[in-house]
Amino acid sequence: MNTLNKRYIWTFFLVLLLIMVAAYLFNIYASNPAPKYYSSDNQAIQCVTVRDTEGNIIFQTGEPVHVEDEYINEMNQHYIVTKVSGAEGIAEIKTQVPPPLLPPKDDLSSSNIFNHSLPTLAEGENIHVVIYHTHTDESYTPTSGTASEPGNGDILDIGKALQTSLQEEGISVTHSDNLHDPHDINAYNRSRRTAAQLIKEQPDAVFDIHRDSAPAQAYQTSINGVDSARVMIVIGRSNPNMQTNLEYAKRIKAAADELYPGLMRGIFMGKGDYNQDLYPTSILFECGTDQLSADGVVIAVHSLSDAIIKVLREK
Repeated sequence: MNTLNKRYIWTFFLVLLLIMVAAYLFNIYASNPAPKYYSSDNQAIQCVTVRDTEGNIIFQTGEPVHVEDEYINEMNQHYIVTKVSGAEGIAEIKTQVPPPLLPPKDDLSSSNIFNHSLPTLAEGENIHVVIYHTHTDESYTPTSGTASEPGNGDILDIGKALQTSLQEEGISVTHSDNLHDPHDINAYNRSRRTAAQLIKEQPDAVFDIHRDSAPAQAYQTSINGVDSARVMIVIGRSNPNMQTNLEYAKRIKAAADELYPGLMRGIFMGKGDYNQDLYPTSILFECGTDQLSADGVVIAVHSLSDAIIKVLREK
């Protein structure tokens, strides 16, 4: 093979590589944001509305909803999803949960279903929390004019606000701004590497911060007379150790219900593990929805931080 032919071959592969890189970058930064998931008939789903058998709305979410998913609402009524068709679902009451009480810490720390025990809760500067974002593109349309900003989503600022609020109360926080774009089915695989790295710090809790894509009214509330977004906790029921994560989520909800009634929408237990199998005090928070301003979400996470701190400092 002469020199000229070699040069043509190298030029061809170089051009091909440049085209592939350009296509990848275009997919991340220039394409429209994909909906959170697709239904079984391949229809794009932005939000699912789940109703009871009388047609009353139980909850709405952009999270994938499947039969046997469960939901504990604001009043601690426990539902189980019995039917899903496209963007509509039906759920039936599973049980009426007693009024929320903060479970004794011993109930949680005595769990031995994890290979590692729960972190020892401490006071003040000895408490450490880690924060990351699986969907780093998520944004708030009234704030940024778009629901998705690959590489620079508003959700990163919400994580920063939670970090600042916790640090002001003496909590040590590592906030990862690692990017996991694009917003696709593999985002959790990419963020799993970030979560695995963060838990090497042996934190007291691990928080994955998101925003939902439900209608605005599903997440609107008022905290002490100030307009605020609401927060929903998501727990992965496919995690074989989900009960430990769920008990921790219930403690945070109970603390928030005591301090700021109405802040918490509820707890959604969805199919999947959301990387919560990595750590017993791993929680996913849906902070507001893309239809609300980020300002109201900042107010929400400041309130949420008070509930988190209350749980972290319990003895």
